[in-house]
Amino acid sequence: MKREEEQQKNRSWSWLYGITAGACVAAMQIGVGMLQMEQDYAVILGAAQGLLVCSLTVICGSIMEWLLRPLPAENGELGSSLGPVRARVREYETAFRSLAQSFSGLSAQKAMEGGEGIKGELLSEDGAAVLDAPAKMNLLWNTKLEENREAMAVQLNEMAQIMTDTVEHAWDTHSDEELEEHLRKKLRAMGLSVHAVLVYCEEHRRQEVYLTMSTRRRRCVAVKDIAAALTKLMKKAMMPARDSRAFVGGERVTVLFVERTNFQVLYGVEKAVKGKERVSGDNFSLRYCREGQFIGALSDGMGSGLTAYRESELVIDLLEQFLEAGFSKETAVRMINSALILRSDAQVFSTIDIASLDLYTGVCDFLKVGASTTFIRRENWVETISSTSLPAGVFHKLEPDCTGKKLYDGDMVIMVTDGVMDALPAAHQESLMKDIIMEHDTGNPAELASYILGRVRQYREKEPSDDMTVLVMGLVKY
Repeated sequence: MKREEEQQKNRSWSWLYGITAGACVAAMQIGVGMLQMEQDYAVILGAAQGLLVCSLTVICGSIMEWLLRPLPAENGELGSSLGPVRARVREYETAFRSLAQSFSGLSAQKAMEGGEGIKGELLSEDGAAVLDAPAKMNLLWNTKLEENREAMAVQLNEMAQIMTDTVEHAWDTHSDEELEEHLRKKLRAMGLSVHAVLVYCEEHRRQEVYLTMSTRRRRCVAVKDIAAALTKLMKKAMMPARDSRAFVGGERVTVLFVERTNFQVLYGVEKAVKGKERVSGDNFSLRYCREGQFIGALSDGMGSGLTAYRESELVIDLLEQFLEAGFSKETAVRMINSALILRSDAQVFSTIDIASLDLYTGVCDFLKVGASTTFIRRENWVETISSTSLPAGVFHKLEPDCTGKKLYDGDMVIMVTDGVMDALPAAHQESLMKDIIMEHDTGNPAELASYILGRVRQYREKEPSDDMTVLVMGLVKY
């Protein structure tokens, strides 16, 4: 009964949010129509768009309620069949893609109608195109609305992609009674009471173990000792997940153990601020995204100083939040681009440069949006990764440059912002940077970052003409 009341309450909130969002969109569209002297269609079009947004909000609420509901249990265990779940989520994915196409088609139709109106009404006597004040206002509003519709279409497409990713990364859990029994005996000998064991294989067939346990007789057991016991039992190197607790005490806790990675990352960053500016317009992020994945990201805001800093900080903050929530890099970047497009206060342009290291395989995936060249220092040579894409926030349709490279023990990834490359002579920027990277034979990323920035600044007698950031990541085998 309590469960049903909670569901009814959630549905009521979904309807309230939907009606509010729909009313706001309808009011905005009707107001724009009135400004454009299109009273005949303003109310109809506004009501239609408001109804669409209201329906979409309610649908999203229903989907989230369904996805978060408890799965049916069989014999006290978690239901293991994901087939019907995958099929149902696929249906929602198709619906969202259809909605995205509808928004995109509406934007194209409105653009054609707006263009014809301007051509027909804004011609002077000598045939030259002239835009009077009301026409300019109409054109600006039409352009902004088209951008917003396209941005909404992109977000709907990305929501569909998120559902696809959710289905593809959904795995059946299974119980290994023999392993569980061995674990209980081994951990009991260490003074631990095991309350629950969950073992499952993630997408790359690597095993993860969730242990819910507590100690007896008010003692503490180091988590690393439990990992060592798991390693012997499972015949593969196991370690506690990052940010896990160091000890298990009398309180019941759940700890995740994962297969140990084959590589670890060392990194270093060096920065220089433009001229007499107080802050750099460049921002960066270095973090473990999920188990076995390490991500380095750079963002260069438009211009320099505090304004550029806030722009790049916004991009990095959003990127970290999306990645922390489990979004793919591509989805995160497209959602960020849509957010920048939809900002009404000012146009915001920022570059996005991402290097994602798989610490199990050594493969590094690069994603660039208007970013400068990235360099990979191998044993005896330097490889380059370039980009031809525009910064985020320019167009609603974003096509990032993506590539992947296999890295080996001792290889280093050097990421730089435009200010570093622009400080070198234009005709030989990449070749000079390669020489600088190979000059300093060190395995310390922090030392290499400091050396690169120092050598580049020697080519400028004055203060830097742009913000400069050098980020170095080194791959080291265990």
